[in-house]
Amino acid sequence: MIKYLQILLAVTLVLSFYLWQQTEAIRLGYKVDNLSKECEKWEQQNDVLKLKINEYLSMERLDQIAKQKGLIHPQDKDIIYLEND
Repeated sequence: MIKYLQILLAVTLVLSFYLWQQTEAIRLGYKVDNLSKECEKWEQQNDVLKLKINEYLSMERLDQIAKQKGLIHPQDKDIIYLEND
């Protein structure tokens, strides 16, 4: 009788561990999937921000802003080149 209970307890422990391990594997799989989706979302947002930076730094836009502020291109005689020491 005691041997039977010991075997039953051992089988119960093994099955409990197996179920716990399977549950954790599924839970971690969902977590990895969610993090992967979040990472993809951040990468897309990063791409959008890179495009905005490129747009803000475009020469056409900077020229347009300079013209709006009344800035002009310097004449060749007005350019002074400095020497590096």
